[in-house]
Amino acid sequence: MRTSKEELISNELKPIICQKIKDARIKFGYSLEDLAKALNYQKNRQTLHKYENGTLNIPYNILFEICRIFNIEDIDISNMPVDKETKNKFEHKFVKDYVNSTRKDKHLTPYIEKIIETYKNAIYEPITNASDLTIKVIDDSMAPAYLKNDKVNIVKLDSYKNGDDIVIAIKNNILAVRRLYKYPKGIILQALNPKYQTININVVSNDMILGKVVSLKREIK
Repeated sequence: MRTSKEELISNELKPIICQKIKDARIKFGYSLEDLAKALNYQKNRQTLHKYENGTLNIPYNILFEICRIFNIEDIDISNMPVDKETKNKFEHKFVKDYVNSTRKDKHLTPYIEKIIETYKNAIYEPITNASDLTIKVIDDSMAPAYLKNDKVNIVKLDSYKNGDDIVIAIKNNILAVRRLYKYPKGIILQALNPKYQTININVVSNDMILGKVVSLKREIK
């Protein structure tokens, strides 16, 4: 029986979510009974079957438990025909309630926590101890060096050099990668893709730049 605290995945997202968890279960060689057991029988195999075939909407908390069991790091809904509010809600909950809660390093600084709360594509998912934060690339503005849905790890520095790839905030609470060039009266932030506008900034503060890109993770499909 579903409790009042269980918030459900929306109908619009149900097809991709159902397929994702079914594919993961089969890949790992789990039966529905195996998965029910791994979930400590929070849900029985009949209920899990209904989640997979789409006759029941899966609660977020059960989805996140399944993601932990099968080490699912990302669910890409960027191409799903859903409204912006639904998409933003899912991406925020997936990052805040799942990705950030499963990280091994629990020492989340107030500075990093504020960034995660503020920016939609900020994730605490460092690949190495040398990085502070992970940013999901949301467009092709830095192609071919960085592609849409790449994850870049950044580190906050006291100063940055010409040619550094850095992360800045752009409109609508989104973080973006740009190549940094300094000149006497300010900085230039350049997108590698010529379709995107170069940004010229005359007054520069250290808080404007969130960090330097130190590594890249790309999923090959």
